[in-house]
Amino acid sequence: MSKYRVEIPQEAMENTEIPKSGPLVMRVHRHQLVIEPENLASIVPQIKMRWYILPAILVAILVFSQLYADRIQLVPLSGPASSLGNIITAFGGLCGIGAFIITFISEKIRRTGPAQQFSWRMLLPIAMASGLILVFTVYALFWVLSQLFGGATFDIYTACIMIAISIAVINYIMINLSMTLSPGIITNLMTIMILGGVLFSMLTNGRKNWWRYNFSYLGTAQSGSSMQFNLTLIFTGILMATLVDYLFVNLKRRYHNWRIEISRWLLFGLAACLAGVGLFPNNQEFHYLHDQISMWLVYLLLILIIILRWILPMISKNFLRLSYLMGAVMAAEYIAFKFVRYLSLTAFELLSFGLALSWTLLLFQNLEYLIQSDSEILDVNLVVIKHESDNQD
Repeated sequence: MSKYRVEIPQEAMENTEIPKSGPLVMRVHRHQLVIEPENLASIVPQIKMRWYILPAILVAILVFSQLYADRIQLVPLSGPASSLGNIITAFGGLCGIGAFIITFISEKIRRTGPAQQFSWRMLLPIAMASGLILVFTVYALFWVLSQLFGGATFDIYTACIMIAISIAVINYIMINLSMTLSPGIITNLMTIMILGGVLFSMLTNGRKNWWRYNFSYLGTAQSGSSMQFNLTLIFTGILMATLVDYLFVNLKRRYHNWRIEISRWLLFGLAACLAGVGLFPNNQEFHYLHDQISMWLVYLLLILIIILRWILPMISKNFLRLSYLMGAVMAAEYIAFKFVRYLSLTAFELLSFGLALSWTLLLFQNLEYLIQSDSEILDVNLVVIKHESDNQD
């Protein structure tokens, strides 16, 4: 058995966050050699306790003072403005967004962490989208708890302790999110936002037979969850545009042609239509505009699928085949709905929504892979330093 010495070029070490001195370890992961510090804490984001605990304590003290001044002795789990759920949702959202923005700015100024890969114009959309997901998640959690523990109340001391713990956890999650940001995480945020928002709107819209109308009913004034549904679409569109901006700024460094620009603006149009569907809900005053935007959303998606091989020739053939298959299925659905009358409007919209979302996420995944494959390749030497057979001789 032979032993080897690995010689790493200096420029490779300068472009990593691995300490230049100190013990390193090597492990085999998926048939690849991975070199990392012996003490992984040196490269794992370090989040100091005071960053997320002190704001939580300050908020708890502020809430306690207000409750005490209002002579409130029992805090309900949900319901009025002074309920535990509303307090944690409001203050948790504000503190979480603030923690995300401050961490991002700090990382950007110090030129550390993944934040330096993103431009300043991406900060606000990502922060607002992350905050909206956070608020929806907390709100949905307390909605479920209120269904399970209806009428539950807490004394102000217990309530303030729960508020402090909850906000500390929220701050930690948002700080960690800002310190580990990546295109994959933005894609996941977009997926969570649109799926979670739509599902939550279905559960809380107040009408069990909403599906007898159409999918857009969830955003109309008759739905009890119209605000959540419409905000979900608006911020998903904004987040999608942010992700497109990041991906194509990096793609243009390698592929310099007009086709990349066409792809970019078509995807921007797709994001704008998605946000427009939420911005102009299917109410009477916006009905025509809503329908036109919805149709353009479908048109742009089909155009992208058809011309994908010409505007993005570097995309994989497997994805092209899958795209054509999904496009054919969408066309078959349209025929089954429009001409055969086999599918209802709601079924057609839900199936098209699922296919369109799946295809878009797969496209972003492939674009992200193209960016990652554009990394600089450097020579690494493996030098034999010992043969076991030599020792035996």
